[in-house]
Amino acid sequence: MGMTGAYERNLDAKGRLSLPAPLREELGEHVRVFKALDVDALYVFSAEAFDKWVEGLFAGREGHEGFNPRDINDQKLMRAINKRTTSMDVDSAGRIGLSESLRKQANLDREVTVVGNYDHLEVWDRATADEDDDDEALLDLFFS
Repeated sequence: MGMTGAYERNLDAKGRLSLPAPLREELGEHVRVFKALDVDALYVFSAEAFDKWVEGLFAGREGHEGFNPRDINDQKLMRAINKRTTSMDVDSAGRIGLSESLRKQANLDREVTVVGNYDHLEVWDRATADEDDDDEALLDLFFS
């Protein structure tokens, strides 16, 4: 089952995010948080989905079958991914703590929108998430 939906949330004073109840089971007790490179958002994966995502990044490159631990460039890329990834436990209330550093990297204020995006969640500043809707591209996908 893919993660879907948009959920408005407020970070608490400690920067904790209450994960959407319908998606908590899919995420499990341990998550990986990665700062998106293409947008101001955080990606939140289950540990298993993160591993598959990373494997897919390496396997999707032309001329490569996957991560090669004996390849210096693969090692550099894996290091860059891991350096930008934070492992977290989901607490008993279904929350994860987003450090001040993570919040700054993604330009997150107190009001956020959590978007289900198939194999992961995206955490956006609410105003930025509202601006990101691209109905024209969606219309093209549906009717072209």
